[in-house]
Amino acid sequence: MPLPEPIRSFFYAYESLARRVVRTPWGLVVTDRRYPDVYDANKAQVLEAAPDLTFDEIRRALVPMLERDGIAFEHIEFMCLSDRVPAAREAQAVCGRSRPDVVMAFDADIPLEPRPSAALVREVTHPDEAFWRSWIDSRLEFGVSMSQPVLDQLLDRDRRVFRRAGMRIFAGYIDGELAGFCSLLSMEAAGYIDSVVTRREFRRRGVASATVSAAVSASVKARDRATFLLAEAGGRAQRLYEKLGFQVIARANGYTRPIEPLGTEGYL
Repeated sequence: MPLPEPIRSFFYAYESLARRVVRTPWGLVVTDRRYPDVYDANKAQVLEAAPDLTFDEIRRALVPMLERDGIAFEHIEFMCLSDRVPAAREAQAVCGRSRPDVVMAFDADIPLEPRPSAALVREVTHPDEAFWRSWIDSRLEFGVSMSQPVLDQLLDRDRRVFRRAGMRIFAGYIDGELAGFCSLLSMEAAGYIDSVVTRREFRRRGVASATVSAAVSASVKARDRATFLLAEAGGRAQRLYEKLGFQVIARANGYTRPIEPLGTEGYL
């Protein structure tokens, strides 16, 4: 089954912020030559129920767009993962296993109760260059190595695309120092919480709980009909979000590999 509304409509709107967008019966393909090294900006995304969809069908829609814009990798996301979809099995066989994520939605029937935190949270309405540098440097807090071109492209995308689309930032401060933050982007009556980061020296002091709770409150006040986020399946973050009132509604996974021409013998 596809993601519930309005979350599914959010993804269609969110991905349509890219420079090139093509809708398909099973979802969409997007490319953005401004960000050639960012996986998330150049991909195929499966958003619809497609029990007969194959990996080859996805690639036939994806690869020509990647080649046209000079993208060097193939990235495919399944936003409602099902082992019954041949494309997901084939992607795993070709690209190897990757860590699945869970899509988690806030249960509006559960009162949002503030959890103990040492952080003072406020919305950052006019981030300066020092803030943006801390923002992009935080990408390295996840333990994933990224080159400087990738970091630069991610920062430009956040500032030029998502910020202009209405992305809000909620930052937590401890003793006047920036301790962590998260973002909120509302589209199609759904609020998406992302970039949840606590700086290493401030961890286990309730910073993430405080910033995410502030973002949820802002989403509710904006009259979003759903507030959601993504987390690594079975990870510490998932357990934290469950304590805050989020529930798993779907599984998602992404597969990436260097681009290969269509029709390569022995590829599939």
